[in-house]
Amino acid sequence: MNFDEIKDKIYPWIKVVYEPDEEVPNSTQEIELKDEEQPIMQNWLGNLAIFYAVDEGEQFSLILKRDLPQNISIEDLHEIATTNLDRDVEFTFNETGFGGHGLIADGDHETGSLTLTGIWEWCADQIKDNLIVTVPAKDLIMMVPENDQEKIKSLKNFVTEIFKDGERLLTRQLYRFDKLNNNWTLWGQAD
Repeated sequence: MNFDEIKDKIYPWIKVVYEPDEEVPNSTQEIELKDEEQPIMQNWLGNLAIFYAVDEGEQFSLILKRDLPQNISIEDLHEIATTNLDRDVEFTFNETGFGGHGLIADGDHETGSLTLTGIWEWCADQIKDNLIVTVPAKDLIMMVPENDQEKIKSLKNFVTEIFKDGERLLTRQLYRFDKLNNNWTLWGQAD
């Protein structure tokens, strides 16, 4: 993999990271990889982590430690990936059926929006409150105002329903975006 040839096609890729003793859904065995064969990642918040993927047209491939040139740090890679995402993917802000809002992109990059602070500043300004956000699946990112308990309850119910038979599932965790400080914290979890 020639890094210079792929660097404009690298994007942040949000995935769940399981604890060593935690059961992994739809998995029969654990795979152990040598250090250089492991994908590059950094923990984000809760059980989510940011990986880095190359868009190969029909599929995405994770960047492995062996693929990263020595003169490129993980911070540099993150900057490259978020710059590409911000440049290449258009996000739309839509209302949900339960009274919240969601971000829609192309089905592959919705959760990558977690790495773009500017989008979340804008969303919080639209809602005029801090945000409670969920990413139950790769292509689903939903939010409600922090101070609306009914909408938070609806958001939790939505996550619970998605986990009954959804696809590309990620996490039941809920996150809080603080619009004053532009930072994220783990807020809670749906049942």
